[in-house]
Amino acid sequence: MGGELVLASKWDAAFDVVRFLYVGFFSDLPAWARYTVLGLFGSTVAYGFLSWLRKRSSTAPADEETGQEDETRVR
Repeated sequence: MGGELVLASKWDAAFDVVRFLYVGFFSDLPAWARYTVLGLFGSTVAYGFLSWLRKRSSTAPADEETGQEDETRVR
């Protein structure tokens, strides 16, 4: 590859999501295939949301820490 990295644009990703949902809702696939597509999409969204919540809640206690760890009094 030579160290080059090609990234898809945000519009390409949005187009793929819309096409994925179109297949899930409006295609002529059998019901089991459509439900599988919709289940995969829903589980991906749920996993992304839960990992975002986990990351968000794990950084909250770090902000409340104080600089002093021992209990010596300072005047």
